[in-house]
Formats: sequence, structure tokens, C-alpha cells
Amino acid sequence: MNPKFEELYQKCYKDLTENLLPWWMTYGVDEQYGGWWGAVDYDNKPVEGHSKFITLAARLVWTFASAYRILGDEKYKDMAKRAYDFLLEHFYDKKNGGWYSRVDYKGDVIDDHKYIYGNAFAIYGLSEYNRAFGDREALRLAIETRDLLEKYDYDAEFKGFYESCTADWKVAPWIKGMNRSPFDVKTMNTHLHLLEAYTCLCRVDDSMKTRNSLRQQLYVMLNKIVNQDIHHYYYFQKRDWTPTTNEISYGHDIEGSWLMMETVEVLDEPECERAARDICVNIAKACYETGRREDGGMLSEFEPNTGKVSPYISWWEQNEGVVGFVNLWEETGDEKYLDAALGVYDCIDKLLIDHEKGGWFSMLSYDGSKPWLPNKQDDGVCPYHNARMCFEVIERYRKHQAKGE
Repeated sequence: MNPKFEELYQKCYKDLTENLLPWWMTYGVDEQYGGWWGAVDYDNKPVEGHSKFITLAARLVWTFASAYRILGDEKYKDMAKRAYDFLLEHFYDKKNGGWYSRVDYKGDVIDDHKYIYGNAFAIYGLSEYNRAFGDREALRLAIETRDLLEKYDYDAEFKGFYESCTADWKVAPWIKGMNRSPFDVKTMNTHLHLLEAYTCLCRVDDSMKTRNSLRQQLYVMLNKIVNQDIHHYYYFQKRDWTPTTNEISYGHDIEGSWLMMETVEVLDEPECERAARDICVNIAKACYETGRREDGGMLSEFEPNTGKVSPYISWWEQNEGVVGFVNLWEETGDEKYLDAALGVYDCIDKLLIDHEKGGWFSMLSYDGSKPWLPNKQDDGVCPYHNARMCFEVIERYRKHQAKGE
């Protein structure tokens, strides 16, 4: 085993099992109203009255189902069921299908629109729940959600998906999704997370329908969303895929570089690998060359017109940087990328892990000296990116062990 990868594995395993997951099971759980708190601050106190969002709810299903599948501890099974039951009871639209966007702190629906990004995470969480526990209802709901998205939200002319729908599945551009405005009709972010959701679904439903949907989503990413001239994603686009901005999101770029290769692995089709591998490697190399901070961490966003970078450090870009650079090391064999992964993790350990009160900070000022986002748990702040980083390192470590490397 490469000693540097051994070091990364040990660090990830320790934080996952001794800090990250225990924090969420200790401070994140809402024993009063069910599920998890909508937000928890940096003092580990719940934010009273904060609503609960589909993204957090669905990602918690995925996280604890994955934790049980990979680590095998019954306490993670209990947490996964808690998350799954709350998602079904409070977010599922029993009349129209799909998943509401927001409930209040008690679990009553306060926003019934269909946020496509959030519905993608419902597919992701439900598919992983089935993968971990063999739950047939979870798989049925994942497939049902996929079919509803493709029936009502899919753009048959230009391909891809719109950002939002009403409760009864009418496309609603003035209801904000991941877009900045209704004129950003399609977004990289929504399509990237639909790709990971479809990939997870294909692991448990290897039907022709699911494979075709996944393959098409991969080619939309490769052919419509990747700017192959500069090896970055387009961030926001019109309906016909004309870009509406030239901003760069390094976190999404490095995340997508390994998620697309994960899709290739699951499809296991030589033509998909030929189409994707060089593109994914080039995106990750571009992030290595221009997307890292002075301390080895990952930059967030970059505006080419002004040369400005985001004035904060965010937890999730660091997590994706670790996995993306490990993946690049595995694809190329060049150890400098493994060094880069360790460099990102060192930045995480120094700035983002709360060694005093436990858990992780979410967003801090660029130098890490003060909060940028005040919560450790929030609408999208959850143990998905950081737990997944640890899961990926653990599973890749086991694969290297099995090969005797």
C-alpha cells in the first residue's frame, strides 16, 4: 500500500467514525419533532424554528445508508431508517408523486414546489437505501421519481432538465432552483447531481431504461456542459445550452471529474470510457493547476472577467478536491496528485474540523479566522460531501488492498 494513501485513509477513517458521524448523531437529531434539526449553529445548538429542507433530508438518508453498508455498524442502520422514515412521512407528495421542497420545524409542508435538485437527491438517497438494505419500496420510489422527472421536467427538444416545477409538475421557471434567475434555464449543478443520482440508481436497477437514462445524462454532461476548450464546466445556460456566464466553480469541476468516471465504471461500456476519460482527467488537471489555494486547499469560484476568487473557504469544495485528486492519481499514476489530495486534507484539518466542539465548520472567511456561514448544519450543510469523501477513500483503500497494492 502506498504509505501516503495509507496516511489519508487513516485520517479519513478516524474523523468519520470518531467525529463526523458521531456529531450528527449527537447534535443533529431532532428528538422533539423528528428527523434532524433544520439548522445547528457553531456552538452545537439547534436554531429554533428553522425549517427543514429536502436536500438535507435526502442527503441524510444517503449518508447513513452508506455508513451502514460500508462500516456495518447497527447504529448507522438506525439513523438511516430515521432519515428514511422522516423523508417519506413529511416530504413525499402522495397525490402527485415526487418530493416537496420544504417543511416547517414540526414537519408540516410550507413549500410544495418540486425543486429538481432536491428530487435528484431523493433518488440518490432512496437508491442507496435500497443498496444498503434491499428495501423494495425505496427502489420503487426512486424509479417513480426518475420517471416523473422525465415525463414532466425533461426538455425533449434540447435535452436536459429544467430547474423547478409546481406541485402538480408544471415547469415553473420563476420558482428558483439552482439558477440565478429564470433566464438561466439549465444549470450544471442540477445536471451533475442528477448524474450521480442516476448512477446510484443504476447500481440497484440495471434495467435498459435506467441505463439509457444514465448514458444520456453522461453525454449531456460531456457534450453540453463541459467547456472542452478550457476543461471546466459551464455554470449556467439557456434552454439551448448557450452559456449565460463564464464563472468557474472549481468544486463542481473537480467533483464532476470523478463522478463522471464513476458513471463510466457503473455503465461498464468501452465507448463511454473512451468518450469520458480524457475529458475527466483534463478537468481534474485544470483544477490542480489553477484551482488550489496557497495552503493547498481548494478555491471555490473564480470570475475570469475580474480575476477575483470567492472570499471564503467552504467545506464541500475541499472534500471533492480530496476525492478528485485521489481519482486523478489512480487514473494517471502520478503521485503529485496524491500529494495534492493530502494537501487539501491538511487544509480541512487545520481550518474546517472543529477540534474543540466537534463536527465541521461549513464556511469561513478565506483565512479561516471567522464564520462566513454560521451553521454546522443547514439546508444544504450536511454530512454528504465530507462523509462521502471518507467513504470514497475507505472503499478505494479496500480495492487497493484486495489487489495487493
